[in-house]
Amino acid sequence: MSDLTVRELKQQDWDGWDHWLALQPWGSPFSASWWLDANCRAFGGHPLLLGVLDGEQLMGGVALRITDVGPLHVVRPANIYNPVVIALGSQQSRQRVLVALLEDMARRRLIVRPLTCTPDMVDLRGAAWHHWDLTVAWTVVQALKTWTLDDVSRSELKKMRKAQRAGVTAGVEPLDADILYDFIHATVLRHAQGGTPTGNGLLPGERLLTRERLHILIEAAGAHGMQVVVRDVDGTPLSADFLMFLGTRVAYAIWGGSSAIGLTKGAAVAMYVFMLKELRARGYEYLDWCDASQPGYSDFKLEFGGTLTTRLAVSREPQWLTALVPVHVRLSRLKGLLRRH
Repeated sequence: MSDLTVRELKQQDWDGWDHWLALQPWGSPFSASWWLDANCRAFGGHPLLLGVLDGEQLMGGVALRITDVGPLHVVRPANIYNPVVIALGSQQSRQRVLVALLEDMARRRLIVRPLTCTPDMVDLRGAAWHHWDLTVAWTVVQALKTWTLDDVSRSELKKMRKAQRAGVTAGVEPLDADILYDFIHATVLRHAQGGTPTGNGLLPGERLLTRERLHILIEAAGAHGMQVVVRDVDGTPLSADFLMFLGTRVAYAIWGGSSAIGLTKGAAVAMYVFMLKELRARGYEYLDWCDASQPGYSDFKLEFGGTLTTRLAVSREPQWLTALVPVHVRLSRLKGLLRRH
């Protein structure tokens, strides 16, 4: 490996990036140019796709959404994952790629909010050596080739049989952001009333996901997305879940939810059991449930036989900004309360 260079990949280079990404064993849709573009259109900001090259050969990179706040350039991480991607190689060569990328971001004076990497990216020693911050969270990863119903807990199997007796049916349907948003919104409100945070970063009052933004993201996913819907005997939708993938190694369960009636009929469990069977039949190797850091919520995901797995995030924020974040959160919550009254 000769001297590495890091450069911005312009729009004319994006197809080449996506092609390279699809060849990586753990390449994910969260790093694709079309996902970066959709997030910029949905949430604002401009794209910055950085590639690490050895000569003309791509060795790694990261897709970033940047917002300019006065003289500051702030990286706004994408929902769920915003991973650093590095080609296969020796541990030493991978660390060189990682360090080159981090040094370039530092030279650009980017304020980097936590970039959550996919679970395969566990060797981030280079970030610690160069005084970047590392934080840990968890997800549940399901090995699909060996999965059977025997891996599901007795309590969830009981709910599945309840759904069968109720006559609910699960199936893959065309992507429909409206159905999905309604269930996400209902689930967020239900968890908020119960005092339990949701697992996909959708907290009450946050300006993260509107119906319009979800439409942009779902449309961008296109053939890289799959939606599972559970319906009652009369056709009324009870639950929905959206998955995204790049290739057939890993599917990511990004957003999902159920109605209150759906929960009483076991629709959520029926949906997840169907989803696992469908992914296994389609040849996927793993399902990443995308976050299992919250109590209760994470325990539910483990009921289907998956393995609790760490996921790491790297960040580089000035101390003064880190100190301001809790103040900003408290002020936002206060504004929300004042609006309601």
